[in-house]
Order: sequence, then C-alpha cells, then structure tokens
Amino acid sequence: MSLAAVDAKPRILRQVTPDYPADARRRGIEGRVVARLLVTADGGVRSISIVSAKPPQVFEHAVIAALGQWRFHPARYKGREVATWVMLPVKFDLKN
Repeated sequence: MSLAAVDAKPRILRQVTPDYPADARRRGIEGRVVARLLVTADGGVRSISIVSAKPPQVFEHAVIAALGQWRFHPARYKGREVATWVMLPVKFDLKN
C-alpha cells in the first residue's frame, strides 16, 4: 500500500546508521541518497532500491546494507498491519 492509503504510517523501531565509506570520508565527499523500501506487515524491510544518489556510486551500498537491518512498527489499515512502500532520504555529512 502507499503511505497515503494507510490509517497509521510505519514507525521506526530500530535504526542502523549507514557506515560512512572510508574513501569518501578521506576525500571529503558528502552526499544524499533517497531509497525506496517495502516495510512488511511484520515490520521488516524488503525490496530496497535507490531512487537517487548524489554523488552517484559512492554511498548506495552503505545505505542498502544499513536499511536492511532497520525494523519498523508496520503501517495499519482498518486495524490490520499491512506492508507499505516508503521513500527514505539518507544524508552523509562529514560534520556528524
């Protein structure tokens, strides 16, 4: 289901921060990745894909590896837990 169709959106229960790629850190590269993922009815994550990445081919692997470990309280529709597609931006900032 889409987020617009559900009665309650999924909520993050466990969040894993992506590792900052060593080469990107050393070279002073910052960036942003937008990922699309399916939060399943049991709160797991499936079908992670990259929608956009700036710069490309730097942070995508780290985002996919981290998001695969996230857990959610799933979305609800008419009192039932349902799978929902989510778009999630991830920022890579050297200050953090």
